[in-house]
Amino acid sequence: ARYIECRLTDLALETLFHKSLTEFVPSYDGRSPEPVRLPAKLPVILMLGTEGIAVGMATKLLPHNLTELWEAQIAILEGKPVSLFPDFPQGGLMDVDAYEDGRGKVEVRARVNVRDKKHVVISEVPYGTTTESVIASIEAAAQKGRVKVASINDFTTDKVEIELTLARGVSAKEVVPQLYAYTDCSVSISSNVTVIDDRKPVQLTVTNIITLLTEQLKLQLKAELEFDREQLLDKQHWLTLEQIFVEKRVYKR
Repeated sequence: ARYIECRLTDLALETLFHKSLTEFVPSYDGRSPEPVRLPAKLPVILMLGTEGIAVGMATKLLPHNLTELWEAQIAILEGKPVSLFPDFPQGGLMDVDAYEDGRGKVEVRARVNVRDKKHVVISEVPYGTTTESVIASIEAAAQKGRVKVASINDFTTDKVEIELTLARGVSAKEVVPQLYAYTDCSVSISSNVTVIDDRKPVQLTVTNIITLLTEQLKLQLKAELEFDREQLLDKQHWLTLEQIFVEKRVYKR
């Protein structure tokens, strides 16, 4: 059962779930119902990104900025062109020349700052890496003589701070390009947008997905408004019955 359970936060309950409009089926053992799908009002698949592999197929969707996704949905509703690029919670720098609307790749780089003549500081690491993996790649490159650093100090807390002390006679202008060329300070991430649409695997673009999600959102909002109207009509009917009951003195009979 642990594979099919999830606990929703208050925000998720508000934006991903509507009990009255959710289709349920019996769970694997028939003891409780489970939703066929969550009627999400957020473009979750593009917001969070995802990756997976199946028989002969793989998918990798990169995360996007929620505000930019909302702006794109507004543009679609207004009939304007849409252009979306990934956005990574770890920060860093990104080259999207080869993104091709989700069918290509992006190059993500660490943010490297020159503190002084002898020190270079990494303040953001690329998506898909960690401070440990970046440090390990720098150490490996230094052992091969590709990156000329004397020592590495990791002062990371809630913010990334990896301090590199340069070797004697080496300038920061030399080391920064070496970091991008030979370490995980620069990584290439491929995007492969394969999703299930109408129970079939299809390859789409990011623009295709945000357009489909916008249409789904319109239908979802319409269904919620119609449900609210029905609830209000039912309430109106009950109040009307109460009014008649009192005014006509039905209780005396």
